[in-house]
Amino acid sequence: MTNMVTTARDNIIREAIERTLAPGRIGVVRVHEDVDHDGDPIYRITIVLASDDEELEAEKAVRLWEAVIDALQENGFEVRFPIFTFMTPSEAQQDAA
Repeated sequence: MTNMVTTARDNIIREAIERTLAPGRIGVVRVHEDVDHDGDPIYRITIVLASDDEELEAEKAVRLWEAVIDALQENGFEVRFPIFTFMTPSEAQQDAA
């Protein structure tokens, strides 16, 4: 996959996440192609919240899978099951260290 296509795909995923979680604020979204333990293709998606005290509604978070899969299908991108990890900025900084 070319960088332009990957960037477009990642932007589609980010937009779907932001729409679904609004008014929750998202800082960073990282997408990594991977395979699960059965060898099936997946997207590992790390969502870093905008602040350490950001609150998300659980009901909205549950809808992320459908929102991301629908957005990928509607825009002609490869659909892989998304696996989400949520982090605060502090957690992301520690993870990077």
